[in-house]
Amino acid sequence: MDPFVVLDQSVAQGKLKPAFATKVRSRARYLTGAVSRVEKASGIAYPPYYVEPSLPVATSSVEFGSVGALYARVIPASFEGRLSIIVQFTAPLLLFGLKGTIEAVAAHEFTHYIDLVRRFSQMQLSSDERASTLYEAGYADEERLVEPASVLGADKKLVALVRKKFAAGLVDEKLNEKVAGGWIEKGLPTKRVSPEENAVSVSVATIANTSFDPAVIAKIAELGGRKQA
Repeated sequence: MDPFVVLDQSVAQGKLKPAFATKVRSRARYLTGAVSRVEKASGIAYPPYYVEPSLPVATSSVEFGSVGALYARVIPASFEGRLSIIVQFTAPLLLFGLKGTIEAVAAHEFTHYIDLVRRFSQMQLSSDERASTLYEAGYADEERLVEPASVLGADKKLVALVRKKFAAGLVDEKLNEKVAGGWIEKGLPTKRVSPEENAVSVSVATIANTSFDPAVIAKIAELGGRKQA
């Protein structure tokens, strides 16, 4: 899967200027490098991923004026009766994020991927609980993470980077400022989403028809053994 195919479609549809797409592509090495680092640290293949040409912005119906950029997400989707778990990175993250930030985000989303495989393979069918506020959504996000050291322990610097960047959600004010001025204020594509839209339910039949990566299942079994010890 070409991670930039959706970006190219956006250019073809006139939603994004070719110059911006070229700038995003010029930083592809930071994303592929981040994925390779996670794979080396975990010994597990990274799930399919792509670059989203718009910026999802989370809004809350009960917190007036409260918004938050979603620079990356793990998305479970049903396709031809099977479950696919895909990581979505955004063009603004790749365009404005520092190398370390992109690596931390890739590693953070990888822990989400491991947790989703655990929950789906154990028939915990809802991929997310509903959250009424952005604060609650962020808190729930942290609660459902697999401890980075348990899957990325071979790269202690990467574990430390994830913990630093995600002490309380993604902490990177410089990135936020650059995205605000260089993307949002320029009127580049954004997409408003509510916390409730993160809720995805998958049928038992779909899960039963899905084969998960054996390396991930083995890691989940190992983590379960650690918890019982």
